[in-house]
Amino acid sequence: MKKIKLSVAALLIASVSFAQTQCEAKTKKNNQCKNIVKTGKLCHLHNPNYKSKSDLVTVICTGTTKTGNKCKNKTKNTNKLCYLHTPKKD
Repeated sequence: MKKIKLSVAALLIASVSFAQTQCEAKTKKNNQCKNIVKTGKLCHLHNPNYKSKSDLVTVICTGTTKTGNKCKNKTKNTNKLCYLHTPKKD
């Protein structure tokens, strides 16, 4: 019985630790928006600065392969490099 109580307590603590909040914007009917926000205060529907992946233009990667040929991967990154040629952050 103790194990069950400890398991339930651990799950409750873990669920509270995730920093997710409700969107602060109002809908057209003046109700509170029910979307969950991980960062910021507005969800993707109410944030005027949000850009979806479909809005970005696909381009061919500008990187080169080990053999010196042009890379043929497509990317939507603004730096025009695919996942293989984008510098890794440490």
